[in-house]
Amino acid sequence: MTYVAWAVLYEGDTDAAYYNVLIPRLMEDLVVAGTKLPSIPQLPAIRFKRAGPEDVAKEACATSDSFFLVFIHADTGGRALERGIEQRSTAYCEEMRRLCEWPTDRCIVIAPRHETEAWILADPAAITATLGYTGTAASIGLPASPAAAERLPDPKATLQQAVAQVRGRRRPIDLAQIFPAIAQRQSFAELRRSASFRAFEERVRVALNDLGCL
Repeated sequence: MTYVAWAVLYEGDTDAAYYNVLIPRLMEDLVVAGTKLPSIPQLPAIRFKRAGPEDVAKEACATSDSFFLVFIHADTGGRALERGIEQRSTAYCEEMRRLCEWPTDRCIVIAPRHETEAWILADPAAITATLGYTGTAASIGLPASPAAAERLPDPKATLQQAVAQVRGRRRPIDLAQIFPAIAQRQSFAELRRSASFRAFEERVRVALNDLGCL
């Protein structure tokens, strides 16, 4: 049985709180339809320190015996940043390939439209359930669809405002505390209505297939 150890580079701790749940859930969802049934660890073997491609690649190559897949997270930000996302994020993968011939298919870019919150907002039911809110998603300003979530210029602000409406503005809001619960509740059927998530899922599928896990 293959033990699919994975490593990560995240933008920040809040993103880690979400992706550390979502990534193994997605891999498990993809491999369950296959015949190999690999073991998917619930946490990354290594989390690289945020740095430039050269430094991250050096650390990754030095520890490459500890994992099979690498996930690189980069929020796309505004339009100006979005135009350069492919170049910025794949630079890490290219540097790993140059330095230690790391297979390109096993370096997976996580690139939600604008911010991680665009994927979180793709499934409003998961948010309201986590918050214990029984009203409608629309009543707290959540988008009507994953496509609408991707069109938001500031999905983080939309989510923060929704949480503040439910919990009260006087209570401090630490999104990292609720991200794991949301990620655990999210429906992949809803997430797959997001174009950027479908692109990410396909990259994960290709990587798992390259490992012989599908």
